[in-house]
Parts: sequence; C-alpha cells; structure tokens
Amino acid sequence: MIKLFRSIRKSLISEGNTSNYIKYAIGEIILVMIGILLALQVSNWNQDLKQEKKEFNFLQHLSKDLSIVLGDIENDLYALRLSDRSHFRIQDYINNNTIYQDSMCFDFYWLIKDEYIYPVRSTYDAIKEEGLAIIKNDTIRQGIQAAFENIFPRISKQNSFYPDLEEFFSPFYQDHFKVNQDSTLIMVEKFPAFQLKYPYKKRVGKENYNITVGYVPRDFEKLK
Repeated sequence: MIKLFRSIRKSLISEGNTSNYIKYAIGEIILVMIGILLALQVSNWNQDLKQEKKEFNFLQHLSKDLSIVLGDIENDLYALRLSDRSHFRIQDYINNNTIYQDSMCFDFYWLIKDEYIYPVRSTYDAIKEEGLAIIKNDTIRQGIQAAFENIFPRISKQNSFYPDLEEFFSPFYQDHFKVNQDSTLIMVEKFPAFQLKYPYKKRVGKENYNITVGYVPRDFEKLK
C-alpha cells in the first residue's frame, strides 16, 4: 500500500500538476487520519474490554465475599433470637417466682451472647483502590458502598454504636454465677449453617474432657 502511494505521488510530481497533487495529498492525509482514528477506536475497545473483564472479576469475587458475610449474619441473627428467647424466659422465671431448674443455666448463657460479624473486605478494598467508578451499574455500586461503609460497621466487632454485652456483664457474672460443669445437661441448637451441641468431648494430650456450657446462679433466690 505504501509503495502504491509513493508511485502515485511520483507520477503526480512528474506530471507537474499541482492541483491534482494537492488533492492527492489531502486524500492521503485523510486516509492517515482515518487510520489513526480506527487505531484509537480499537485501542479504546481493547481498554473497555479490559475494564469490563476487571469489573466482572471484581463482582464475581465480591459475590463470594458477600455470601460468606450473609451466612455469618444469618447465624448471628439466630443466636440473637436465642438470646431474646432466654431474656423473656428469665423474665417469666422471676415474675412467676419459679424454683431454679438445671436447664436454666442455658438461658443465662444465651442471655448475654452478643454476636458480631467480621466482614470480608479484601475485594471491596481492591475495588476502592481501583476506583468505585469501575462498577458501572449505579444501583450495585451504591449498594456495595452502603453495605461496607454504613451497614457492616454497625454490626461488626468493636463498633462505636453498641457496647459488647458479654464484656459489660462479665463482672456481674463473675460475682453471681459459676460455670456449669454438669455434663448430663444437653443443649442442642440448629443454626442455619451448623448444629451446636453441648456437651462434647475434646481430647487434650492423652485425656478426654467433656466441654460443657452454661452459667449457674450462685444464689438464685437472691439473684431474683
């Protein structure tokens, strides 16, 4: 193609026809400009494809991260519902002046359980470093940002919104309760992702131990 242009150019120069040569020069410049524009367009397409691939990978990994966090939240919600249930049970024990029963130790256990999530932030932090604008869909981008910047901090450990109930009640429990060590008392709770069962056996060195759970009031009547 270049040889053809050179041949035409030499031919026009030898003819001495300035008008035709100028027309040819203009045409050649236009062709070069078109070539540059096409090259830029192809480059833009390639760049867009790279960005779309990067966006897809980000969203794919973020979906997996959020699935983990969702499972964590569902399990935490179940634990908090158990805590809520135990709260009202204990309230009934007091209002009805109930005599202490061994199974109550589990209610005193759940009463102060305070669950927090530990959000997986690696992908979101990578997106922030790249620039949130890489997520083209406004709804998805705004939803992701709201989740990680507003919602998750409120339900994460060591947030500034709520006290840690277990830490708050720890001194009171140390004074008024002892740890349940009765391995005949059985507690089974079916969480969304697993089953929690006490007691269970744990081997330490050559010895097997029964791991129990629960808090027993030192003086239930005084506690009421």
